[in-house]
Amino acid sequence: MPRLDLVAALALAFLVAACAGTAPDLAPARADAPWQPPGAPPADGFVLPPQPALAELPPTPDIDPAHAYTLPELIDLAQRHHPATRIAWIDARNAALAAGAAQRSWLPQLSATVLAGYQRRRGGSEGRFLSIDDDARGHGAVGVLSLQWLLFDFGERAALAEGAEQGAVVAGIGFTAAHQQLIESVSLAYYAHGAARSRVGVAQRSLANSRQVLEAAQARQRQGIGAVIEVAQARQGVAQAELARVQAEGRARDAHHALVAAMGISPLAPLKVADAPTPALGRASEAPVERIVAEALARRPDVQAAHAALLASRAGAKASDAARLPKVFLAASASRSTGAASVTALPGIGQQGPALDLSGSGSGAGVFVGVTVPLFDGGTRETAQAQAAQRVDAAQARLDRARQQAVQQIVVAQDALRTALASAEAAEALQATAALTHDAALEAYRHGVGTITAVTLADTQMLQAGQALADARAAAQSAAVSLAFATGALGSAPR
Repeated sequence: MPRLDLVAALALAFLVAACAGTAPDLAPARADAPWQPPGAPPADGFVLPPQPALAELPPTPDIDPAHAYTLPELIDLAQRHHPATRIAWIDARNAALAAGAAQRSWLPQLSATVLAGYQRRRGGSEGRFLSIDDDARGHGAVGVLSLQWLLFDFGERAALAEGAEQGAVVAGIGFTAAHQQLIESVSLAYYAHGAARSRVGVAQRSLANSRQVLEAAQARQRQGIGAVIEVAQARQGVAQAELARVQAEGRARDAHHALVAAMGISPLAPLKVADAPTPALGRASEAPVERIVAEALARRPDVQAAHAALLASRAGAKASDAARLPKVFLAASASRSTGAASVTALPGIGQQGPALDLSGSGSGAGVFVGVTVPLFDGGTRETAQAQAAQRVDAAQARLDRARQQAVQQIVVAQDALRTALASAEAAEALQATAALTHDAALEAYRHGVGTITAVTLADTQMLQAGQALADARAAAQSAAVSLAFATGALGSAPR
């Protein structure tokens, strides 16, 4: 083995051994042993050691703890603080910057390069009667200014710019869609929160009614006309009502946490929510579903985004076709060299073209017009064209799927709204009749005509009717929001 090869092999072996000896062992000693970072204190079982740098609480927005926020105010807070809206805004800005960069591809590209250095050349020549040794040294500097300008490319840049423009349209639509989704999620959580609080009120009234029944049973027992079993049944009713109240308050707290999560703010924020107003329920729209669907397809963000993506893919296919055609370009350069350095080839840096044969001190300039024709690249361009065509087909399929899903969502949302409105109307009637039955049964029991069983049953039915009414009203409001979202018309807080 030559000496240089032997030295190189020994150096490589030394580097491999050094890397193997210094590489940290990040794996646990056993499969059932807890993992811990290198240099960390021993872990407590499978509890990781704390990292103080990560102990940062999420930021809390400026919220007035004494103010009860309405739905429009909650939506405004969510739009200003939810990470999804910031991400969508950043994506839209990046897409707009990309479109601007594509539009600037028609401009020429100008670059400057400065090179300074030292050269030494040793050599010799031999003749029949004379041998000459040459030892030349020198230093110098070279400055090059280059211009490149693509004049004609059969529409490739125009297609790329169109694709970037459609990408900006998609991102802008995504920004709108993110706000619509946020409005829907906050509205649904708000109505669910209102329904949960209504169930708390119903449970509290039921508890008060159960206590009235207990007082009536105890009064009848003191008068000697009531039995012990009646008092026991009344006490059982109070206990059941108390349990229902506790469970309703727990669900109300869960609904509050869900609302805060939908808004994207810190759960530590002291948020006070205003009561949801009683909805003015009416009839669902009797417009033909075909007209509703047609209007919705024209404004739904997902359909518009899918259509813009289809246009962008078609522009990409045009760019792939144009990439196979010749290109006409203009190139110009100006150079200046000083000193005794001799540069026969200055390599390009970035988009800087090469400068050739710069010897000694001097300057030069040149302007060229050229044509480049792609001849053979191993099938790369053909593959790119096939991929572009496949992307067009996929974008068309996504548009068709978006339309189908939109139609299905609109029809389902409209039917759900009609069912919810009918349920709310029936729940109102049920609540009225249940309250009348309860009052009559309690009054009869107080006068010794009715039974404790009838009063307990009426109280339970009134509780169920009140909860059904609260749920039905919230379902109707939520269904109206879902229909507006499905039709692409949910641009602000619902009224």
